[in-house]
Formats: sequence, structure tokens, C-alpha cells
Amino acid sequence: MSAPHSDDEYGRQVTTFCRDLNKLRREAGVGVKALLSIPTDPPIRLKRSQFYAVLRGAVANPPSWDLVRVLIKVCKSEADRNHRPLSVSVDEEYWRRRHNHLTDWTRGQRRRLGHALPPTASIRRGNILTVQRTILRRLPRSRRQVGVVTSDIRHVRGADVWVNPENTNMEMARVLEPSVSAIIRYEGSRRDAGGRVVEDRIAAELEAKVSDLRPVGAGEVFVTGAGELSKSNGVRFVIHAAAVHGEPGGGFQQITQIGRCVSNALAAVEQLDFAGSPGRAGITVLFPLLGTGTGGGDVTSTARTLIHSAVNYLRSATTTRIETVLFLAYLDVELDACIAALDEVGDLVEVNNARVPKQRRPTSPDGDRRRSRRGSPG
Repeated sequence: MSAPHSDDEYGRQVTTFCRDLNKLRREAGVGVKALLSIPTDPPIRLKRSQFYAVLRGAVANPPSWDLVRVLIKVCKSEADRNHRPLSVSVDEEYWRRRHNHLTDWTRGQRRRLGHALPPTASIRRGNILTVQRTILRRLPRSRRQVGVVTSDIRHVRGADVWVNPENTNMEMARVLEPSVSAIIRYEGSRRDAGGRVVEDRIAAELEAKVSDLRPVGAGEVFVTGAGELSKSNGVRFVIHAAAVHGEPGGGFQQITQIGRCVSNALAAVEQLDFAGSPGRAGITVLFPLLGTGTGGGDVTSTARTLIHSAVNYLRSATTTRIETVLFLAYLDVELDACIAALDEVGDLVEVNNARVPKQRRPTSPDGDRRRSRRGSPG
């Protein structure tokens, strides 16, 4: 078994691994719906859409070993019971070696790069979500909401505050880099007719505020105006959260307690002056999945930590002007991670006050088209 030499090769091996699992499932005659309903130890905590993504290989990393082990066990049992021949091995040690091969490479690659894998690398690959949808869940007996908005951040309107994932030096990314920090810097700048930056408004204000305080503490936040984003996207303020830290020659790494960025940012929002903001019944705050780009943070665990931190804040606040906290999902794997995190909360109420026309459903690994169960688009 050859080791991956690049992100692309790694992505191909992950896809092959997942599709071999799906081949085993189909040969054993195990349906996805039936599989998800079987009591297993440990239980499979995936929605059907997420499980289909795994079986298609449309995931950034191989599925957890617990999931692989359960799937192998169920397939072997069903194939034996129904006397079905299998061309794919059900030997647990064989699958364990393949799984270790991929996860070991991931850890080694991140150590070598200081977790500085670019956001376009195959390790974070997924399908870009081009249609904007807003999926909201409301806290019981409350107007406070947590949700997910899909598509490019440049298309998002109506959020009063954007949170910018920044490093502990509070140095914004260069405008040509593929990051949220770069987008916020460029879109917030004043530009000439040719698109050239003539006034670097947000970065200059952040520089003046941080000055000689560098490096700042992990999770600390600084507030600036939104520059030209106030005209283009209706943003009133940008909160810069220290979500990653770096080393010379080693790149950036997500901070350990990434949830602090959420609680600190929301506390900072409470202190802002929104006088003159028309038609706002409550404040809306937008978070990207902090530290999962150049910081190399795991999408699933990051989404869980950030969303649960937001829910905990809204639940514990006796009074708050914040009505809605949104998390940005640019890729389908990010959307799946956010929906799974919302589902884990348990008692949130789905909000169905806005819908978009039905979209074409993705093709399942079985070749048919299945109804989405992700939540109400809006």
C-alpha cells in the first residue's frame, strides 16, 4: 500500500476507501435506511444525507474507525445470514490497516505543515454550495435562534456583525489569499474603478487598535467598523477573533479553546452601539467555521464546539440584544457538520418561516434521487 505523496493523492485514496465500503454494503445487501435503524455499539450518529456523503467519498477525511468497524460487522453478519458472496474483504484487520494508513498520513502532513494546509487542499475538499439557504433552529420558548447560512460569504446580507477568523498577531491576510480574512479586508476597502485598493479601511483600523499589543491572547477579540461592507452587505461591525496562532516557518494552527472566540465575540456585540440601524428587531451575528482554513482545524469538531458555545451563550444570557447567530457553510461537508451539531443540541425548534424553491436532489450511491432531510431551506 503506497503512501500518498500529495493532497490530491490523499483525496483519491480517501474516495477509494469510502467507495470500497459502499461496495461491501451493496454486495451484503444492507440498505442505508436499515443500517441506520439497527442498534449498534457504538451507535451510528449520522443523518442519512451525511451517511450518503461518506459512501460517495464526498468527505475530506476517512470516516471514524467506529463507523467503519460497525459497518463491516453488520455487512458480514447479513452476508453470512443470506449466503451472499462478497468480493470485498470483511477482515477487520485489513480495514484497520487501510484506515490507519490514511489517518497517519493526515497527522504527519499536519505536523510537517504546522496545520497550515491551504483551504483549497483536498484535505478539506467538498462541493461548493452555490445556492444560498438559511437553516434556523430556535431555542424553546424564545426568539433567540442559531442557524447555518450557505454559499460564499460575499453573498450574505442582513447580518449586523461579521466575525473574522484572525491570527494572534491580528494581521489580516493579503487580499489575494483564499481566506475569509482576505475577503473581509478587500470587500471592506475603498477601491477605484479598476478594483484596486485605495483605502485599506478595516485593516488600517485594526492596526491602530492592536498596535504594540501583539501578540494577543488566544480567543481575544477586537472590534472595527465594516468599511465598504456596510454599503454592500449591510454589515455594521467586524469582530476580529484570535482563532489561530503561528510559528515562523511552521504556519498556523487552530487555538485549543476555539469556543472562547464565540463567547468573547458575542459578549463584545452586547457593548456595541447600533443606534440608527433601521428595522432591526434583534442583532444577527455571522461566524465562519473559525480556524478550519489555514488553521487546519477539523470541520466536524469545530462546528460542534462553535455552535454549542453559541447555544450555551444564548441560553445563559438573562438579557441579550442578539437574536440570531449564524454559521457560514461554504462547502457541503461544512453544512453537514453544522447540521449534525445542531441536531446534537436536541431541544431546538425548527423554524419554517422562509423557503426557497426545491432544488435538484443529489444522486445517492444507489443511483436514485432521495429527498433531503437536512432541514428547512430559507
